[in-house]
Amino acid sequence: MTRAQLQAVRRHIIDYANRHIARAGEMRHMMELKREHCAFVARNCRDLALANGWGPEDVNTAEALGLLHDIGRFPQLEEYGTFMDAKSINHGLRGWQAIRESNLLEGVEPVLCAALLDGVLHHNARTVPEHLPEAHYRWINLIRDADRLDIYRIVHDAIINDKLGEHPEIGMGLTLEGDPSPGLAERILAGDHPAYTDLNCFADFLLLILSWVNQMGYPATRTIIHERGIIDQFSAHLPTNIPEVGQVLEQLRTVAGQE
Repeated sequence: MTRAQLQAVRRHIIDYANRHIARAGEMRHMMELKREHCAFVARNCRDLALANGWGPEDVNTAEALGLLHDIGRFPQLEEYGTFMDAKSINHGLRGWQAIRESNLLEGVEPVLCAALLDGVLHHNARTVPEHLPEAHYRWINLIRDADRLDIYRIVHDAIINDKLGEHPEIGMGLTLEGDPSPGLAERILAGDHPAYTDLNCFADFLLLILSWVNQMGYPATRTIIHERGIIDQFSAHLPTNIPEVGQVLEQLRTVAGQE
């Protein structure tokens, strides 16, 4: 993707987000948070692409994918009043539809356009389908890593600044009380990928998002997790005296290169 095409994507996202924000009423702040999230994810995408040694046009494409990945969040919140997919729509699919409707990627070579659309469509999937064209996975893995890195930032900020009461959707609306559900840590240790529907409390949610460390697509992502101290940030809010929880954290530190 050329620099001019990246700039066009950036303008489109800003205009698209601002149109939704202007008519959002009481939900304005939530949409502003999503606009901010897209900017952070775009930065993560660019940093990861550079760390991977990709060329300038691929770095531009990576940044554009970060800007585009959550475009479905704006109509989701406007139409359903929630960011919870289980109570509304799959925001990855809605974003895929929005991009196709806008012809935003017109002028981008068809093979790359299809890969970017798959990146948006599958960025939030529990697992990625195995039947996709091989060339698409570099972009899907990139956006999933970059998105998850920023989710760590958002959740940690909500914890330390006591925002979960005001914005419960950050923690999936789960109760803040209680230890992790029996068996959840064991499933993670066994290599399973629990679903959001398996969660009963916020501690479950923290374990689930930490388990993403096992699924990151690029070594550079695990390096960032190590450098930012992400596992330790969240372990401070988990009952590490429970043996299985401690074992999960130890395993994840090993994967991230902390031990």
